[in-house]
Amino acid sequence: MQIYSTSRLILFFISILALVETSCISNKKIIYLQNKEHSQIPDDSLIQTAYADYKLKIGDILSIEVRSSDPNITQIFQPSGNSNGQQLGNSASDINYLSGFRLNENGDIELPLAGFLNVEGLTLEESKMKIETEIRRYITDAYLVVRLGGIRYTALGEFNNPGRFSILQSEVTIFEAIATAGDLTVLANRENARLIRQYPDGLRTHTIDLTDKNIMTSHFYFVQPNDQFYLEPLKQRQYGSDVGITGFQTVLGILSAISSVILMGITIDKL
Repeated sequence: MQIYSTSRLILFFISILALVETSCISNKKIIYLQNKEHSQIPDDSLIQTAYADYKLKIGDILSIEVRSSDPNITQIFQPSGNSNGQQLGNSASDINYLSGFRLNENGDIELPLAGFLNVEGLTLEESKMKIETEIRRYITDAYLVVRLGGIRYTALGEFNNPGRFSILQSEVTIFEAIATAGDLTVLANRENARLIRQYPDGLRTHTIDLTDKNIMTSHFYFVQPNDQFYLEPLKQRQYGSDVGITGFQTVLGILSAISSVILMGITIDKL
């Protein structure tokens, strides 16, 4: 009888250990930029990123600053304030959205004096040269500064602060975008991040492994305007917030549940 009880106890603990092993989240699931077996990138090595000059798409917003010796002429290109003399919106990104130059459904921007000008498919430098050539027909000494009016993207799923964001830079890495959204939760599936990206012919969905250091050499390392990121939860999410995050929490949750069942059985027997 004693041997039988001991065997049952051993099996009980083996079952708990097996459950802990399958339910808790290992560090390999949550650490960014690891050297995976199929692609070793030594530390301190120089990594060539896959950044390519961004080509403008429909819906993009350009910030165009025109400089000239005549400030009265160039003033028409500057963002205006509201009737109370305050800036439009709550940030510079709001000003760019309200007072910038958006590519319409035809890929055109509408400029003061010059009218409509198609810049779809051009890089920022190419669009600057084209706009500058047109503006100099009216302002002979014009000099232009052309930038993206912020990089807007959407963060959905297992982010600590999901939502829509805008970063006032011409280049934004995927990790800068994640940091702006408050980083990912422990339960985020970093090996299966989904990216929805806009292309001239429509939308495409890509799968990204954020735990692989090779992401720095991919075309998805830099965020593009209107990118949408979705991080699905790991399967441990089904166990709830108290079980499945760490081994200790898993054991504590399992033992707590077992204790509750035992106490309930004892109570019923006494009735």
